[in-house]
Amino acid sequence: MENLELLDKKIPYAVKKLVAVNSISYCYTELPINQHCALFGRNNLGKTSLLNALKLFFFPETSFDKCKNTFAFKSSKGDLYSSEDSYSYYFPTDNSFLILEAENIHGPFCLILFKSNSSFGYQRLALPCAYDAIRGQFWDADNIAVNNGLGSPVSDLGIPKIHALYQRFKGDGAEILKSTKEIKEKLFSHNPMQRVKGRYCLVPLKEGGMERELKAFRQLMNFTFEIAKTDTKGLTDTFATIIESGKINSQDKLHQDLQVIMDEYNELRQTQDKLKAIENYCDDFEQLKNLYQNQNLLQQSFARTFQAYFDYLNKTEKQIRQQIGNVEPEFKRLSETQQQLEQLANQQQIKNSEYTGQLKALYKDIEKFKEQFEQFQKIQNQYPEATIAGLRNTLKEKQDALEEKISQLENRQKAIADMETKSALRNNKITERNKKKQALENYEKLLISRIDGHSATVLGTLNKHFAEITVAVDDKQTAIIEHFTHLFSIEQTELSFLGESFGKELIKSPQQLKDQSQKELVDLDQAIQQLDHQIVDLQKIASASGEYQKQQHQEAQKEREKIQKELKVVNAIETTQEQMQIKTSEIEDIENAQRQLLKAFEETQDSLDQNRNDHAAAKENLESLSKRLKEATYLSQLLQNLKPDDLETSNVQDVTSVSASDLTALKSEQAKIKSLKENLDNNINEFVRCGHFQLPVEMPHSSYSTEQQKAILDALNNTFAALPQQQETLQSRIIEHNKMTGTKISELTGNRDHIRSFINKINKQFEGYSISNLNEIRVEIELDHRFEALVNELDKTNLNTTDIHDDKLYQRLNQFCGDFFISARGNRILEMGKIITNVKYSYKKTHQDKREEKGQSNGTNALINCTLLTILLGDLLAQDSKLMLPIIFDEFTALDEYNQRTAIKAASEHGFALFCASPTQSAEVVAAVDFYISLDDFHASTIYDAGGERDVVFHHFAERLYEASELHTA
Repeated sequence: MENLELLDKKIPYAVKKLVAVNSISYCYTELPINQHCALFGRNNLGKTSLLNALKLFFFPETSFDKCKNTFAFKSSKGDLYSSEDSYSYYFPTDNSFLILEAENIHGPFCLILFKSNSSFGYQRLALPCAYDAIRGQFWDADNIAVNNGLGSPVSDLGIPKIHALYQRFKGDGAEILKSTKEIKEKLFSHNPMQRVKGRYCLVPLKEGGMERELKAFRQLMNFTFEIAKTDTKGLTDTFATIIESGKINSQDKLHQDLQVIMDEYNELRQTQDKLKAIENYCDDFEQLKNLYQNQNLLQQSFARTFQAYFDYLNKTEKQIRQQIGNVEPEFKRLSETQQQLEQLANQQQIKNSEYTGQLKALYKDIEKFKEQFEQFQKIQNQYPEATIAGLRNTLKEKQDALEEKISQLENRQKAIADMETKSALRNNKITERNKKKQALENYEKLLISRIDGHSATVLGTLNKHFAEITVAVDDKQTAIIEHFTHLFSIEQTELSFLGESFGKELIKSPQQLKDQSQKELVDLDQAIQQLDHQIVDLQKIASASGEYQKQQHQEAQKEREKIQKELKVVNAIETTQEQMQIKTSEIEDIENAQRQLLKAFEETQDSLDQNRNDHAAAKENLESLSKRLKEATYLSQLLQNLKPDDLETSNVQDVTSVSASDLTALKSEQAKIKSLKENLDNNINEFVRCGHFQLPVEMPHSSYSTEQQKAILDALNNTFAALPQQQETLQSRIIEHNKMTGTKISELTGNRDHIRSFINKINKQFEGYSISNLNEIRVEIELDHRFEALVNELDKTNLNTTDIHDDKLYQRLNQFCGDFFISARGNRILEMGKIITNVKYSYKKTHQDKREEKGQSNGTNALINCTLLTILLGDLLAQDSKLMLPIIFDEFTALDEYNQRTAIKAASEHGFALFCASPTQSAEVVAAVDFYISLDDFHASTIYDAGGERDVVFHHFAERLYEASELHTA
């Protein structure tokens, strides 16, 4: 049983929420539209306009073009708003959006409307989510510090946000609907079993959005805004559109063009007159054929002469061209040689410029090398006795010392440790200096002073410390020492022991050893002095303030940079010398190549002069031939001006010459042909002007080509040949026309029956409804009295005849068209909307037998219209679906309490959410509707609109009056 009940249930489609962002009069308003609600607020606040925005979602449009016909947005006075006014009202800026939350069997979804780049255009973004998931993109409801806790605008509102939302939900099926075709496919196709196709279905139409369905649905949507009105105009238009769209077969459609019948009748009359007129032109056609034949004979003679002259001039031109062809290659060769030599000379000049540029760059490099030598000389002058290697070592030592000083300045503890180390080193140096000084002061007491010179040289060379030893030796010991040292022989650069090389030490005499000791003594004094300075500096560093250390650190770094630059110059000096030699060699090679190039350039200039002379001679010969060719070509051009339309290539005789006088004579012959042709063309124009013939031209021509003349003669010949058959065909057409006229008239009268059938169908569905105290409610349709009179008269007309109908029948149809369409513009189509003049209700009151047509209260009227809307909407929707829509009741506050509750009940029973709008609050309305919103209470100061016009903010809740029992229960 449960499964059977599920099968009986209809699939619900509903709109749930409408959101306006920086649109109409609203900064941000979020309106629930799936429940009854009363909207309160001053006039021109946009209460009804907000609900009117639903049309933008429900109609498959992408632009406000033709807004008056498409959306029918009206002022309070009933005037239609223009496209520009409506567009700027709903989409005043790029930051204006309208959002609809809806739901179908596949879940909730949102449609976002936003401006496009086209004039008055807008687009739709379809998102597969509820509005709660994206609310924060349009309004910061959590920011309660402004707008009295209503929230605040978001900072990045704009079109880019729409594209960001699309990218965010693209994987879940988000789509941007740009075309009408896409909108129809996505919003009006009922696909409950196919999620992809049915995900964004808003209105499940039976045929998925066919044009006639949409036209009918538009009328029903407009009808929801007039649900309680007693004026029947909107209801009349709605019925006319739905009846018209409900036809299945083309012959059922009440879209008759009565003029077609009359037009065909007139055409048959005209055809009959035309065939008689053609018959009267037979003699004129024979005369026309004779003129045509004479013209052709003269044209053939002219064409043969033209061809003979053409062949001669063509042959002459070919011969001259052949001669030119023999001269041109040599002229071309000389021209190419001229170009090649000029190009070669140019290349040689360019190459010479390149050499000059290279030499300039090389001499510039030489100057740089000289500058580097000068820098090196300055450095070397500071150390005149030092070699390059010595300079490197000296500068490296200075650099190392500065590095050490910098590290000491950066680390006080290291400075103290280094000071202690250097103090110890100073003491060692002092000890060594004193020892060496004492040795020099007591030189006569030294061992080397008490032995012979050979022995002293050997011992000093073996170990320099022998030159500093003071010992007391006796003669025997002296003899032993000297005997030992004489085992060594002193070679030029080294010692030899018993004939074998011994060590690599330099040979030093006693005097040299003494001089070395004196020098070392001086070096020690300098080292001790330097250590003294270093120790003093380290003491200053260890005890100095931070500012002093900073200053010393900067000076040391500056000195280190100077030493580094000098060291870089010294390190590169050998490479600089090598590069200078290489550059000097390159200069010599380039200067030699440049001299050879200048010699080749002189040879090229000589060849160029000789070629110029040969080129001038060839040019003179070629110009002579070209002049003769020009004369022949000129005659050919004159001849081409006389070229006939048709050439004659048979029986052409050769000629030996062609002169200008020959062409003049030929031109005279052409004038005769022209005169004959003009006569022929005038005769042809007589046939064209009469208008009785179907010719390849529609209007008379001042001149006809040969092809046109032939085509016209052929067409006339065919016309006269076909005349008997056309007369026979005309009679057959008259018979068929009578049959067709009878059929059309039958269709016209049958449409009255179709209207009655539709109304019977509606009334049959009304049989199950009793509204208030009204029973047997019926819909009555009144037709235009002229249409009724025409149909009644046609019912009495005999249409079964083989002769053409009497003129009276067509006069009656013509009279109807003239009367019925007297104020119409454009076509004269008879449509349903033109013949249905009124729709009204009739009923019987409870306990009464008499049927009445008196107007009822707005509440009762709304109840009846809700019922009718349900019936009409059910015919459009898919059989297994139902749709919840909001309906508008502008005059709701004018009803008494009973009728208010009756209207609410009617809307609820048929699945509609009733909305009413009023400038002032009413306790009775609130009690009847239950939910209400006072938009005047929600004005904000922090808004999107800099002009302050759109400042209303409302979201998340609706105000409501509760019963005391409800409050107690709660």
